[in-house]
Amino acid sequence: MNIALLGGVKSMECKYKELMDKYSCKFKLFNKYVPDMGKRMKDVDAVVLFMDTSSHKMVNICNTVCRKNNIVMKRVKNGSMNCLETGVNEILCIKDMCKNCKLCK
Repeated sequence: MNIALLGGVKSMECKYKELMDKYSCKFKLFNKYVPDMGKRMKDVDAVVLFMDTSSHKMVNICNTVCRKNNIVMKRVKNGSMNCLETGVNEILCIKDMCKNCKLCK
């Protein structure tokens, strides 16, 4: 599964990678706005949006791309590992890819 992370902290990229490896997911980190972000997001299965570190422009583009391409979007409060793990768990539950997680019970 491919997941895009919007916002987040650049210095925590290696910790994000460890978490994504744990769930066997690939990820793209957009910690700041890039001009062709909409095109880069079209091939992802889900998006985790860090609300405290995302600009309004990034959020608007994310909403538009997710709506047009039926991409699951999960908004989390901040860029912490706990919030990211909760968001990824919820996405996996929505996509029916989780394995006996606590949220589905």
